Amino acid sequence: MRALLLLGGLGTRLRPLTLERPKPLLPILNRPFLAYQIDLLKRFGVREVILALGHQSAHFRRKLGDGRAWGVRFIYSVEKEPLGTGGAMRLARPHLTERCFVFNGDIFSDFDLDAMRAHHKKTRAEATLALVEVPDPSAYGLVETRADGSVVRFLEKPAGPVFPSRTINAGCYLLEPGVFDAIPAGRAVSVEREVFPGLLAGGRRVAGWLHRGYWSDIGTLSSYVATHRYLLSVRRVGGAARRRDWMWADRGAVISSRVESRGTVLVGAGARVAPGVRFDGHVTIGANARVGAGARLSDCVLLEGARVGARSVVERSIVGAGAALAPDGRVAPGADSPDEPGLFGFS
Repeated sequence: MRALLLLGGLGTRLRPLTLERPKPLLPILNRPFLAYQIDLLKRFGVREVILALGHQSAHFRRKLGDGRAWGVRFIYSVEKEPLGTGGAMRLARPHLTERCFVFNGDIFSDFDLDAMRAHHKKTRAEATLALVEVPDPSAYGLVETRADGSVVRFLEKPAGPVFPSRTINAGCYLLEPGVFDAIPAGRAVSVEREVFPGLLAGGRRVAGWLHRGYWSDIGTLSSYVATHRYLLSVRRVGGAARRRDWMWADRGAVISSRVESRGTVLVGAGARVAPGVRFDGHVTIGANARVGAGARLSDCVLLEGARVGARSVVERSIVGAGAALAPDGRVAPGADSPDEPGLFGFS
C-alpha cells in the first residue's frame, strides 16, 4: 500500500525555524519530524511513500534519498508553483492508482490506521477523514458527523462559544482513486475547503473516523515545543540510552556526573553538559551542543550545535542551530507574548 505526504507548505507559522529548512525536516527530539510519520506508516504496512514537494524540495532529496535508509521507497512529486493541498494530490495522480493514505506534513499522532481502514470499508466511503476533538474548534475547520460516522457538513472556523461539534479535521485521510480525479488540474486547490465539501455536495460518501489518541499540529512555535514536552513526558526517546532515571543520551554524549534535574532530559549525540547544570521540566539538547557550567535550562529545545555559556539561563525557549549564548546570558519568552517560546540565534 502507498501513502502520500503533503510536504510543500511554506511553514510560515514556524518562522524563523523554517527559513533555512522545511518544516517536515525540523527535528523533534533530534529526529526529523518526517521520520515519525514514516515510522507510523511502516507500522501499518506502508512501504511506498509519495512525497508531494514544492518549497525547498532540494532539501528533501539530499536528506531522504530514495528511502532505503528509512525502510521504504520514496516517490517524488514536485510542483513548480504552489498548488495547495488538493493541487498537490492531483499532480501526484499518476502514482495514486489505488486506495491511499494521505497525511498533512505537520501532523504528529499515533493514529490506528488499521481501525481507520476498517471504518472506511464499513461505511463504504470514498473519502474518510481522521477527526479529533478539541476544546475550542474556532481556529480550525469543524467537521460534523452523524452517529454512523458519515459527514454532515464542513464549517470553516466556526464562531463560539457554543459549537454544534468539537471535532476537527486531523490532517489524515484515506481516499479512493476517484477522489483524486475529482480535483481540478492545473491550478491551486484546497482539499479541505473545495474537494471534500464538493464531494459531499455531489452526494458522494464522505466519512469521519474519530481518533482518541495523541494528536498535535506542529505548525506553530508553541506546538513545536509542546510536542517535545509530550514525547519526553511519555519517555518516547527513540534509540537513546538511559543514563539516569530522568536522562537519556545518544551515542557520544558527555555529561558530567554533577548535574541535577527536576524533569526529563534528552541529550543528543556528541553533546557535552558541564558540571553544575540544572534542568527543570522537559529539555532537549541537540547533537554536538554544549551547555556550560552552572547553566539553568527549563522546558527548552537546543538545536544541533547550539552553545549555552556558563551560568546562562534558558527557559521556555528555542536556541537555534549553531547559536552561541554568552556566559551569564538569558533567553525567555517576551513580556508581550509570554505564551510563545523565546527565540535565540535566529536571523
